[in-house]
Amino acid sequence: MELGVDGSEFREHRAFDAVVAEMGTDPVQELYDELLGSSTNLGAVDLEQLLAQEPQSVMRNKDDSFQLFRMGDAVAGRNVHAAMLDAARLSRTI
Repeated sequence: MELGVDGSEFREHRAFDAVVAEMGTDPVQELYDELLGSSTNLGAVDLEQLLAQEPQSVMRNKDDSFQLFRMGDAVAGRNVHAAMLDAARLSRTI
């Protein structure tokens, strides 16, 4: 069997008795797009604040009342752990 990494030239041939694969899902882009213009942050995340575990203060649309964030597979094909980590980082400061 040939193994590889998407977006990389890496390829390796190996023999296995069994293979388990996790496949990501496509995000519901239409819902995000519909909510984006009505959010205070317009979907933006301050990475310095996120990593410092501080509340998100990005304010690009002062007329509305909620923040909108994409996480997990809505950002890119990732695993459940990545989505949970994104959610924990963002919600920890609420």
